[in-house]
Amino acid sequence: MDKFHSFLAYTVVTIGLVKGRTVLPLPPSDVTSSEKTSSKDKSLILENAIVQWSRQIKHVLKQDPENALKNGMNPDPTEELNFWKNKSDNLNSICQQLSSERIKKVLKFLEQNKSTYTSTFSKLQKEVQVARKEANENCKYLQTLEGLFKDLTDESKDLSDVADLFVPIMHTILMIWTYSEFYNTPARLVVLIREICNAIII
Repeated sequence: MDKFHSFLAYTVVTIGLVKGRTVLPLPPSDVTSSEKTSSKDKSLILENAIVQWSRQIKHVLKQDPENALKNGMNPDPTEELNFWKNKSDNLNSICQQLSSERIKKVLKFLEQNKSTYTSTFSKLQKEVQVARKEANENCKYLQTLEGLFKDLTDESKDLSDVADLFVPIMHTILMIWTYSEFYNTPARLVVLIREICNAIII
């Protein structure tokens, strides 16, 4: 049965990845709610679930738009918009799952049984909230560049045709830099400028 439940959890995770989302597999309710299962065994099952969730969440938190550049790829600025849109949707989905009643019950049970995993996972939940706020805000601000980047990456246009786009693009980036709480660091700007350069060169 342990192997069967592991297979089900793996299947749930895989289906989520196919859809581009992180799905946190829930522990088997038939085991965790059974009176025949001891509190120690229940804790072990639920702690294994938390370990799996932590691994999945940390993978999402580590994702960065610069990774494509580091891996030798040449993304254009539309990839920046797509990255933050996907990360925003993914983190919003994770937060929604973490606020579900079943996951709350898991955490409450482990807390009542003095599991050492709950404090670490609580810190991770706070990291998710911060990352979610950043992704949502970056997505909102970068959407103002969507039309300009679409014209910039239009293969039917010559370089002379897109020259007029540079001023409004740079002006919009300056406005984002000025008003955004998160998209105002050299690291973020360097990646975006490199992607804009890729769009011009390629």
